[in-house]
Amino acid sequence: MLLTLYLFLPVATCLLWVLIHLMVASRTDTFHIFVPLFLACGAYIFAEACHALAEHGSSLYIVTTLIGMLAGPSIVPLLITYLHRLMHSARSNPLSHLWIIFPTGLFFGGLLLYIVGFQMLDGDDQVHKMFHLVTEDIYNVILGAELVYLLLFVIRTLRQKRLIPGSIFSFLFKEKKIGLARLQLAVGLIPMFVMAGRIGFGENLYGNETLIAVISATLLFISAFFFGFNALFGNQPIINITDYKILLRYNYNKDNKAETVESMMNDLLDDAEEEALKRIQEKIGENLHIDVWKSGEKTEQMPMLAEKIFSAVSNSWDEDSLASRFQHLMMDQHVFLQPKLTLDDVAESLRTNKTYVSKMVNNTYNLGFPELINILRVDYAEQYILSHREAKQEEIAQQCGFLSASSFNTIFKKITGMTPKMWIASIDRQSKEQ
Repeated sequence: MLLTLYLFLPVATCLLWVLIHLMVASRTDTFHIFVPLFLACGAYIFAEACHALAEHGSSLYIVTTLIGMLAGPSIVPLLITYLHRLMHSARSNPLSHLWIIFPTGLFFGGLLLYIVGFQMLDGDDQVHKMFHLVTEDIYNVILGAELVYLLLFVIRTLRQKRLIPGSIFSFLFKEKKIGLARLQLAVGLIPMFVMAGRIGFGENLYGNETLIAVISATLLFISAFFFGFNALFGNQPIINITDYKILLRYNYNKDNKAETVESMMNDLLDDAEEEALKRIQEKIGENLHIDVWKSGEKTEQMPMLAEKIFSAVSNSWDEDSLASRFQHLMMDQHVFLQPKLTLDDVAESLRTNKTYVSKMVNNTYNLGFPELINILRVDYAEQYILSHREAKQEEIAQQCGFLSASSFNTIFKKITGMTPKMWIASIDRQSKEQ
């Protein structure tokens, strides 16, 4: 009895996360998939708990059987749809909704048998057998087939490297980043194993209060809790433990407040659009009584040519698009400063295929990948030269990602039309004239 009542704990957890998402996460891209997924999970576990408590043939047993038939076959398709959204590969394909045939067919088939057999024919034996066939045998076959499909989906996805990698151990204990899709898949597979155990053990899994049943109920609760919490990130590609702390927002004391608030602001700045940043800049200037914030001057300017290239198209990007993540990699992490940087390296950092990166660069910037990298290096070199007037060409080349001073000189002249010495001389001449 205690065990079956314990099953209602994950049911309550599912409903709690649905309410939380309704209140604080309704604008995320995954909200409209997460809510039916957790409602289906909660209804399925609720049906299993009531099933274990009710007597065969009772009204409670039949009603919860029908609820389970509607909710159970809905879980795997909704989970796969959710994972597709996390991997930014959702498609508006009408065929992707055909799975609804199975739960609705089972539900109405069982309901029809119940109405005809138990109400009109007063529980005829033949109808009992048909009801058992639909609610047990066919139901388990459909659930089993869906679990096999989920397994194939996971294998295919891992082989195609569509899940952003990351070690769960490193995520938990070393605060390394992990792909949210990978993390949610790992957490979401736990109830799938429990569901597979239910198919294998039948009603004995919860009906007999065994250690396996206790473990299963505990795993369902833990999985529901962490899956719901992780879903608050929407379809953010990568997260780490620090993101957990920031999600809680005020998880700090007076000793680490500055560090935590700075981390929060950095994340917000990465996500913010230009107009929002301008308003924030003005607000900060007012609070600090600093006129330079309002003057439109920049204390640290992005290189001019790179700014033109990136800002010309950035307004049309989705914040989680490949182009947006590519710009973040280049302008915030400065990966172009790696002397032997290749298209494969960038594709691996973005967790995608090098063909996609190459096409994106060509279509977005009308430049080849090597051309764009050289422009970024030259722009960076210009800033470096201005702040390190005494630096030699070997030093500049090394600091700005070029393999040698000669290649730096050649590429710099090709892009600017001048050698580095001619360029700095022209800058000095313009300054004197002003």
